[in-house]
Amino acid sequence: MDLEKKQEACCAHYSAGFLPPDAMQLVVISDGVLLGEHEVEGVRYPSPDHMSGWWLTTSLYSGNLESLKTVHFKHIAEALPNIAQYMGLPHGYRFVLGGQSEHVWFDSEVAKGV
Repeated sequence: MDLEKKQEACCAHYSAGFLPPDAMQLVVISDGVLLGEHEVEGVRYPSPDHMSGWWLTTSLYSGNLESLKTVHFKHIAEALPNIAQYMGLPHGYRFVLGGQSEHVWFDSEVAKGV
C-alpha cells in the first residue's frame, strides 16, 4: 500500500480529515527523529504554506528551539514511513509513537494556533 493510502486509512481510523503534507513542505525535527530509534512525539500546528505544520521531537530534545532543524517531508517519508503514515492528520493532531506504543489525539488549543 502506498503512503497516501496509509495516510488516508490512518485519518479514517481516527475519524479525522485528510490533509497530507506535500513532499517539499518542511517538517521541524529534533535530534534523534531520523534515527528511528527513539519514541517520537508529533504535533501539527497551523502554519504557512511552505511548512507542513508538523513538529517531531524525541527524548533527545532539550527544549532549546535553536537545536531544531527543518527537513522536507519527503525525507521523513523515505526514512520513517511508519511515522509518515500519521502525517496526513490535520492541524491540531498529536501523536506519540515508539516501541509498542501508539497514542493519537486531537488538541483543540493547537488547532486554534494557541
